[in-house]
Amino acid sequence: MTGNLRNLICAGLLLALAAAPAASQQAQPAPAAVQDTTAASTANVTSLAGNTVYVNAGRSDGLLEGMELQVIRRDSVASTLRVQFLSSHQAACEIIRGSSDVVMGEVVRFYPQLTATASAQTGASVAQRGGAHRLSGPGLHGRVGGRYLRAQEDPTNTGFDQPSLDMRLDGQALAGTRIGLAADLRTRRTVSSTGGGNSTVDGHTRVYQAALLWDAPGAAFRVAAGRQYLTAVTSVSLFDGALMELNGSHLTVGAFGGYEPEPDNLGFSTTIKDAGGYLQFHGRPGGRSTWALTTGAVASYANSKANREFAFGQLSVSTQYLSLYGLQEVDYYQPWKVALGEQKISPTNTYLSGSIRPTQWLAFNGTYDDRRNVRLYRDAVDPATEFDDSYREGYGAGLALLGRRVRASGDWHHSAGGTAGQAVYYTSTLGVDRLTALRFSVLGRGTWYTNSDAATNTDIKGWLYTGRIGFDPFGPWHIDLNGGVRNEENTITTPAVSVRHTWFGLDSDLSLARAWFISISAQREVGPLTTTIQTYGSITWRF
Repeated sequence: MTGNLRNLICAGLLLALAAAPAASQQAQPAPAAVQDTTAASTANVTSLAGNTVYVNAGRSDGLLEGMELQVIRRDSVASTLRVQFLSSHQAACEIIRGSSDVVMGEVVRFYPQLTATASAQTGASVAQRGGAHRLSGPGLHGRVGGRYLRAQEDPTNTGFDQPSLDMRLDGQALAGTRIGLAADLRTRRTVSSTGGGNSTVDGHTRVYQAALLWDAPGAAFRVAAGRQYLTAVTSVSLFDGALMELNGSHLTVGAFGGYEPEPDNLGFSTTIKDAGGYLQFHGRPGGRSTWALTTGAVASYANSKANREFAFGQLSVSTQYLSLYGLQEVDYYQPWKVALGEQKISPTNTYLSGSIRPTQWLAFNGTYDDRRNVRLYRDAVDPATEFDDSYREGYGAGLALLGRRVRASGDWHHSAGGTAGQAVYYTSTLGVDRLTALRFSVLGRGTWYTNSDAATNTDIKGWLYTGRIGFDPFGPWHIDLNGGVRNEENTITTPAVSVRHTWFGLDSDLSLARAWFISISAQREVGPLTTTIQTYGSITWRF
């Protein structure tokens, strides 16, 4: 059976189960999850990785995949985030609207999903905002979308066209039971063309999630079985298996086991097997100050031989004056790896980010990052995102000035690894938000860097400037104009070699009746040898 056919059969079984009625109408229904619209909860931004924003709230705090969160500055909404992946008390989000200069420690507001029992006990209203389109809560919800991406490179006359479809399902208390589901299916067809007039066709159908759930997020005991993300353990991403959690007011206990899918086509594979467990100590959800300490161990085996065995600790603290996020992994190496020169116990994958805010308008930030791999969820890249990825590893510090409408920051960073090698760079940003009735926002960034490497005979000096202007012609319609230039010069060579990239683009998003979401974007990038034009459009129906 091919991987694509196997994936489609799996998806069909999930849909059939979701549509099936309850086995017995006499069964006692499970408490339904509903949105509490009168009692908003808050969390904080704990870390940033590329375009991904991490928030210290998760399933146990009432978040669901696909929910929208609001970044609050003073008394208004500066940005809107969408939840992509969840653990018990952490969420990975993407910025979908508003200002993109989110910083660590900012306040995030959301409306948690509560059980009907809890809602009755607190006396909170269970009415859905808007009423007409309930996009979360009990029952089956999700989104279905169609997308089209085209890229063309001149003068080589190469490029590709890529139509795609995707479907995301999230279900709770299906047919009055305690059963839920999570599914994420994506199919695409890529037609690539070359300068000689030849073309190739490549099609993929991939399953990113296909899991059955027992009980709602945050329940005292819950089980998930199938393909799922495990964000509580940073180095285990996607796996096919089972997860069990026991949730208390201050302690969560989890255990999991399964197989990692094939890395190329995400087909089912038994080559690499993972098993592990974790303990998470945390404050009571909804408190003004939040904290969580997670520790555990993972054993990974490839064809019955040790692949990786490690323990980890993860700390998240957020108060009015302090935000702190830390991660440390420690590997244990078998004797045969020690014989090859490894230390028996070796600290690996260290990450630390913190922000101290003595007042509402001032923040001091610091980071340390020597992680070998980072999961970055993004739809598009440009020279600025490529720079940030290349120079991610290292350490740095800076400060931010946070006004009601004006924001400014300055940072120093020493890159000590990764593809960039040893480098030093300085970055400053200046942003203005919510000007006039059209809610104009302007953000500018400047980065200056040096990168010297005697081994490769390079002495690079460069700079990077980016800018963005955003506005809302009317409430649900948002437009962004963006662009930038990156220039670097190797001063050792004679004559000096200079490389410059420039780009500009437009992004337009429109939400209709809280059910339809339309996005159109275009970008033109000019490099030293080629010019690349990308256009993208999508339409999504949410239910």
